[in-house]
Amino acid sequence: MNYTVDSIKMDLQTVGFSETPELLSQVESELRRVMRFRSDIVAADIYLREEGSNPTDNKTVRWRLGIPGNDLFAEGTGSSWAAGLRDASDKLRRQFVD
Repeated sequence: MNYTVDSIKMDLQTVGFSETPELLSQVESELRRVMRFRSDIVAADIYLREEGSNPTDNKTVRWRLGIPGNDLFAEGTGSSWAAGLRDASDKLRRQFVD
């Protein structure tokens, strides 16, 4: 699904399940957190997938940020969507300084 968050085009893809309003709220919250550290973001592509049957760390988040120049990409995992989103966003933030 395509959304717009503060003029940033966000494409949220879920594999094998449908997004809920709570999940969308978590994604938007994490995107806003990332936006505090980088003001030139023009797009965000977020892919959510449950992998395997292991109840811990089975949620995978792949996140691509469209910025001027080369896009940034990070992948995070966690036992919940919030943990996976935070893992991926922390990896993106580390790329901001490099």
